[in-house]
Amino acid sequence: MNRSHFAKRFALVGMLMSICAAGASSAEENASNPLAAVNNTDIRFQTYDLGGGADQQDAFIDGAYMIRPDFKFKYEAHFQSSDLSGARINEFSRINLKGIYFPSQTQLNAN
Repeated sequence: MNRSHFAKRFALVGMLMSICAAGASSAEENASNPLAAVNNTDIRFQTYDLGGGADQQDAFIDGAYMIRPDFKFKYEAHFQSSDLSGARINEFSRINLKGIYFPSQTQLNAN
């Protein structure tokens, strides 16, 4: 199995996982909205032929998990693998972690 065929299969698996994760979330809220109170995960894989026998693969994972009804944990990672320089370089180019707090909807001085 050549590298291109493997990359296409991996991309298909990532797309199917994405669809399953989106289908499992609440139908009432849009999972792509960062303020939606839903769990979601998106996995993407891309491969590029850079010419001259060089290639590059990019893998992305992006998602969120509701830890409590008023607190959401968001995560994002981007991994690159390239042999453009003649040697294979593998590295995380970005990792982001953050929390989103949903304050109460009641008025401040309400009894």
